[in-house]
Amino acid sequence: MQDQVLSQIIEHAERVFPREACGLIINTGYSYIVIECDNESHEPDNSFLINPLIYAQWADKLACVYHSHPNRSPEPSPADIASSERCNVPFMIVGIPTNEVFVYKPTGILPAPYEGRQFIYGVMDCLSLVSDYYQHELQIIINDGERKSWEWWQDPQHENAFINGFLANGFITVTELQPDDIIIMSLGGYCPNHAAIYQGNNTILHHPSRQCNSRIEMYGQYWQQNTVCYLRHHEKN
Repeated sequence: MQDQVLSQIIEHAERVFPREACGLIINTGYSYIVIECDNESHEPDNSFLINPLIYAQWADKLACVYHSHPNRSPEPSPADIASSERCNVPFMIVGIPTNEVFVYKPTGILPAPYEGRQFIYGVMDCLSLVSDYYQHELQIIINDGERKSWEWWQDPQHENAFINGFLANGFITVTELQPDDIIIMSLGGYCPNHAAIYQGNNTILHHPSRQCNSRIEMYGQYWQQNTVCYLRHHEKN
């Protein structure tokens, strides 16, 4: 890519420091151009999130996603690898202030182990875990969709949004659990906002919050009393 592209990315990263800069590198067919994006992460000093509508607008010409690592090495984090693999697009990372550059190219691997994932909203959260599990274990592709602003679940107008997203991806409601079914819960809000994968033997795989990594645990009283419904993909019905 042209030196001009890298210079523009570095200038963007320095301008928004100590927040992470992020954007898209577009292949016009004649040259590469940089599309700067707002970082919509609720923790912009440590992560980034690009509006999926902007991503979709440029998807057919997208050559690379870029972002910066303020005061850190440009080596990709587990979240960076997960995002690149899930999007199937190379990621360019620039370390600031060293201006070192690392480009990660997706290989089709599982983005991260199912257990022990750090929570990063929009990158490694409960929906990302479900999407990865269904793709790699069941060969079912789920679009984990547009992420609303952090704490969207506190707004009653989004009451049906979470479940409707699953229904749009081919899930149906069921009354009895089987392994790989999805358990929908409402945790700390007005709306259903959490999904767990039933593993059988009264255990679940899920990524419940920023306070803990993804894990397998018993489907105990707390989770049961916050359960809204069970869902099963139509290909497994």
